[in-house]
Amino acid sequence: MKKNKSSERGRYVSVEKVQKMLSDLGLQLCEGRKRIHAAQRDNSIVFYVSGGTVNITFQEGGAQ
Repeated sequence: MKKNKSSERGRYVSVEKVQKMLSDLGLQLCEGRKRIHAAQRDNSIVFYVSGGTVNITFQEGGAQ
């Protein structure tokens, strides 16, 4: 089995792993709630939960 090369900016992972991670994150954020406070700012989405925040930022251009 070949080990994926890591760099200071991360590594490549399968789309299935990303989908599962985002699904799990959504389930954890929304657990026990009917609504969640969220905001969209410029190039990011912010979720406010349990006295903290979760920020997802989109960077134009992608990996090079």
